[in-house]
Amino acid sequence: MSRKQKDFDPKRNHIFAAAVDELRRREGKKLSQKEIADRMGVTEDTVSRIMRLHNQVTEDIITRLQTASGCIFNLQWLRGESDVMLAADADKAPVADNLHESTHIDQGSLMNATIAAQQTSIESLKRELAKTEESSKREVAAKDETISALRGQLATKDALIESLQQQVSDLRAALAEQQKKDSLGNYPFTIGAADEMEQQGIAAK
Repeated sequence: MSRKQKDFDPKRNHIFAAAVDELRRREGKKLSQKEIADRMGVTEDTVSRIMRLHNQVTEDIITRLQTASGCIFNLQWLRGESDVMLAADADKAPVADNLHESTHIDQGSLMNATIAAQQTSIESLKRELAKTEESSKREVAAKDETISALRGQLATKDALIESLQQQVSDLRAALAEQQKKDSLGNYPFTIGAADEMEQQGIAAK
């Protein structure tokens, strides 16, 4: 484990996720990571890595989140230095009562943040798995097309070989026939002449 990983404290990440959860609750809709990133002026990947506990929450990120939220959060809470989530509560609540109440809120928020981070990781893994599956399907389809094309080429070559073999067989038959004719053409008598001469000899006797 690197020193950077060893020193990493995910507390601010959980608080960041809790703040995002609070923004979504207040707006009555599920803000996407891209919408949150756009409001903060950062990339969607930056928000995603924070939610998945891959990147630490810096002071710049805290400032951007506070600005994007309309400054509704207590900056000390965002930094992990207070149990009071909202700036309004930090200004008006008695210290003792506020500490007791906000601790309860913070625990619930941290739990929600942990759940949100896990859900984000699950969704990210699902997307990666879907991409891998789609890529594998394309590769299999491409290989099937290649195999089909090769089979077509083999079938064509097999037909060509069969045609050539037939031509060779026909040429051999024609050659044998020609050789037979040439052999008979070199004989001194025509076909049937010997039998005729023999019969004439017998009659003369």
